This record gives sequence, C-alpha cells and structure tokens, in this order.
Amino acid sequence: MEQMRTYLSEKQDEMLGLLERLVNIDSGSYCKEGIDTCGQIVAQELRTLGFQVETIPETDWGNHVRAKRPGSGKKQLFLSAHLDTVWPAGTVAKRPFRVDGDLAYGPGVGDMKGGIVQMIYALNALQTLGIETPPVSVFLTGDEEVGSVRARPYIEEEARQSTWALVMEPSPSPDAVVVKRWGIGAFNLTIHGKAAHVMDPNKVGINACRELALKILALESLSDPLTGVKVSVNLVRGGEARQVIAPEAWANIDVRVRDAVSMDAVEDRVREVAGRAFLPGIRIELEGKLTRPPMEPTQNTDALLRLATEVGREINLDLQPIEKGAGSDGCFTAALGISTLDGMGPVCLDVCSDTERIAVSSLVPRTLLIAGITQRLPSAA
Repeated sequence: MEQMRTYLSEKQDEMLGLLERLVNIDSGSYCKEGIDTCGQIVAQELRTLGFQVETIPETDWGNHVRAKRPGSGKKQLFLSAHLDTVWPAGTVAKRPFRVDGDLAYGPGVGDMKGGIVQMIYALNALQTLGIETPPVSVFLTGDEEVGSVRARPYIEEEARQSTWALVMEPSPSPDAVVVKRWGIGAFNLTIHGKAAHVMDPNKVGINACRELALKILALESLSDPLTGVKVSVNLVRGGEARQVIAPEAWANIDVRVRDAVSMDAVEDRVREVAGRAFLPGIRIELEGKLTRPPMEPTQNTDALLRLATEVGREINLDLQPIEKGAGSDGCFTAALGISTLDGMGPVCLDVCSDTERIAVSSLVPRTLLIAGITQRLPSAA
C-alpha cells in the first residue's frame, strides 16, 4: 500500500489538473453539451486504462458512459458515478475552479467531479503497479441530479451483473463511508384557479396562489423526524400579474423517506394532501412518485464494510459507517441486494452551495482507499 500511496502522492497535481478541467465545464443537469463533454473526457481516460467504452446517447438529458474491463475471477466490481451537477449554465464563469490552501472550490468539485477523478486515479495506480483487480464495470450517469430517470435501467442492469458497488459521492469527513441513505421522490403540482381583477365586484376569481400557500403548509407538516419523513416545497411559481387573481400556480415537492417499509404509505399521504383542494372551484394536477428507494445495509454490505475497514487501518483511516439523507445511485444497487459502499469521494464541505469545496489533502487517502478495496476483492471472492 505504501508503494501505491507514493505513486498517488506523486500524481496529486495531475489529479488536480483533471479536476480543474472537469469543474470548469458547466454540466448542470440541463446543460447537455457540458455533460457530454465531461463524459467524453472521462471516456478517454478509461480507454487509456484498458476499458471498452460505450456512450449511451440521450436526446433531452446528458449522455451516459458505460465502460468494462476484464479481470481476475468472475465476480464484478461496479463503480458508480454521475456526470451532471446541480449548477446552471454560466456558473463556471462566475466562480471557476480555484485552490486556496488545502481547499479546492468550484461548481461540482465535490458532487461529484472529485469522486470521478479519484476513481480514475485509483484504477490508474492499480494498472501502473501491475496489481490484479476483479472485472470492473463503470457507469457514469448523465441525469443523476434529476433522479436518474433515464439512467436507472442501465444502473440496475450493471448492478445485477455485479457483486460489489462503490459509489463516488463525496464524504463529509476523512473517515466516513455511507452505508444508508434515504429514499427520494419528486412531485410536480399544478393548481388551476380562475383569473379576475382583484377588485372584481362579482368575486368570481379563485386564487391558485392562495391554494398553493395552504398546500405548502399542509405538505410540509407531513415531515416527521422521528419516523424519518421529510417533505419540502422549495420551488414555486404562480400568477400572471399583480392586480390579477392568480389563475394558476405550480410547485415541485421533494419527499424523503428513511425506510423502505414506509415508502408506499408516505407516497399515499402526499398524494392525498396534495390532491385535496382547500378552496372551492380549485382543480389540481399532480404528477410524480417516489423514484429512489432507500439505501439499506445488508449482511453483504457488512462484509464489504469489514474489508474496507481493514484497508482503512492499513492506510491510517478509522472508517466509520454513516447515514445520509440525500439519495444517490447507490440506492438502486443496494435495493437489488448488491454490497454497496457509498460516499467514497473526497471530503466535501457545503455540498451544492456556492461555497462547495473539497479538502485537497483528502484526495490521495480516499483514492488509496478505493484502490485498496479493489485490490482486495479478488481474494475476498
């Protein structure tokens, strides 16, 4: 492991160079061109490492990248990452990649371009040092931040062919690995009222924005930290003009559920509350569902965690399994019973905020952890 640590330490500047290249491309979920460009860069890196690479085209969202490389044994390792970020076009121009001391900043630097760089250099170190690995499958999702709706069938296909999965989402601390995540759902709510002037003497107007305000309070009251339910309404629009009673209003509803057994009941309750009108004459349309199951640990996960813990001790990381409320593509692999460890990426602070940043000092140890786990898997099989 010390030889590999030395190799990766010598490559840290290269890692930062690739990270800068990726971060300085706008690749928000609605920036298809940028996502596809990032995918092309990563695809070329994987080809250099001996992978057979396929681009899976999408029309409206970013393309996905799938890559495979044979190895020792029949049991496959699945490395999961995503190419899109939450940041809209133009963000890079406002705050491009920069390094300040031990911190590297930029849109998507942690979620999850840093994890992609770690994955590439873990594979690079293993190949360069002639270290045996199991067969490896890599899948880079083009629409993860909007639910992996198009990517999910491909992710599940790769998972079914695999024994283990490592997910390159960022980590909140140097010693953390994620073994549990909450399930996620997204709903689109449209409320139809009736337009009228605010001073209309006949009072024929029906205010869709008022209905939405009541809905927000009712929906968010479904949150219960004790049972593990979180309902949030953070994106809303409504109305046509200041002096016109709003004929329509719209909202996106975010739903988080801690345990799989609660998913159906929570979804039913959200539909009931969102679909019931408070004001007479209101008409409601509701689309969406719970799309990402909770990631729950199994006995298989425990075995992979023990192996990772042993690797951690060798490289002076005291690994701690943690739970995260945010979902990931690891939710899909874990739901199929695949041994899954998530949060394998760099230490990241303020994820998805304007000050998102990673600890540069975490790049080499966390990359070494991925490489060490991968190295151990053929004998574990």
